[in-house]
Amino acid sequence: MAKRKRSRRKKLSNHMRNAAIALVFMLLGLTLLWPYIRSAFLRAIVPIGRGTSGVLDERVSGDAVFCSGQTVLTAPAPGSIRFTVKHGDSVRVGDPIAEIGDKDALASVSENLASAQAQLRMYEAQTADVFQDLSGIIQECYQRAVAAFYNLQTAFASGDTSNYLEKYHGFDHEVDELSQHRAKLMVLEDERSKLVSQVEMMQQIASSSSVKILAPVSGIFCADITALDSRLTEANLAAMDASELSVLAREIKDATEYRVEDGQEIAYGDLIGRIVSGENVKFCLTVKTEQRPDIRSGSKVLLEIGSNAPVYCTISSIIDGKPPGYSVISGEIDYLAPDRYVRASHASLITRREQGVIVPVKSLIDKNGQIGVLLVQKTYAVFHPVEVRMIRGDQAAVQGISETSEIVLNGMRFFEGRRVR
Repeated sequence: MAKRKRSRRKKLSNHMRNAAIALVFMLLGLTLLWPYIRSAFLRAIVPIGRGTSGVLDERVSGDAVFCSGQTVLTAPAPGSIRFTVKHGDSVRVGDPIAEIGDKDALASVSENLASAQAQLRMYEAQTADVFQDLSGIIQECYQRAVAAFYNLQTAFASGDTSNYLEKYHGFDHEVDELSQHRAKLMVLEDERSKLVSQVEMMQQIASSSSVKILAPVSGIFCADITALDSRLTEANLAAMDASELSVLAREIKDATEYRVEDGQEIAYGDLIGRIVSGENVKFCLTVKTEQRPDIRSGSKVLLEIGSNAPVYCTISSIIDGKPPGYSVISGEIDYLAPDRYVRASHASLITRREQGVIVPVKSLIDKNGQIGVLLVQKTYAVFHPVEVRMIRGDQAAVQGISETSEIVLNGMRFFEGRRVR
């Protein structure tokens, strides 16, 4: 009996010893694993991350119709057409585009030809010095504009806002100066192109049985045309309200392009092609009045056409309430590359653009009237003030932190001063 009692006590003692040993190992394991357990728990309830360097902007979007960047070519006489250029060829003012055989169009134009040639010679003599001077000035302006653009890109990449704004104004000044001198040169060239066209056309009529169609402007010859191209003039668009422009934009997008082929018989006034110059492109953008930005005539803003990089433009007019609830914003682009020119497209007017570190709006907190984020320093969340440059949707562009700074992505005052990792 006594032996059985001693045996039970011994077994109980062994169980207690084993339990104690197991408890010691468990506590030791918890001690060793506690940092990892704590980190996993904090990661689950406290999201930590970094912002990204980028840009936020304020924009309004709608359908835009474009004109003036292309010149539509029409047949000056009926007959069989033969093209002397191909689709996509670069042409200069006065270059032959096509010939139309039409004996009935021939007439005695000797006196008119002599008069036109005399006018051209006189004009070239009177403007030779001015043309030479403007050409030299434009070349210098272009070189300065290229250098200013390079400095602007460098400032943008550096993230220095004050330096970026300074370089932006410098670039804008150089572009304006270049545009002014180029406009003066274009006036000279436009007048000369008219005289050249008259001389060339009369020479062809006088020396052959065909009518030659000459390029009235410099640019890229496009054989693709639509029945709507002749309607895309500044006067026609100016007479339309927002609803009419929206309908026209849809019609242009749905229109089928066609080409006039070599040897095809055409009638007087038929469209035969177009030359896209990209110079002084006009546009009309339709938007809801409630979304219209606070801009006025003469404002310089950015226009994003489709998914292409935005270009600078100048607002020329804003018409509200035609029809009620809608507005038409008209403007001009000094130059748009011919390969980017479109007749109509979805477009966005960008009125403001801010650079900074892009963070979630939820990461911003207010401490005694000061906006900031919870910066993660080692393992604790510390309030750090920032300058909010813009808020758009659930994102904010801020300055005062770097893109390598770790922040609490869902900022709450409760986390300030507490361990978050």
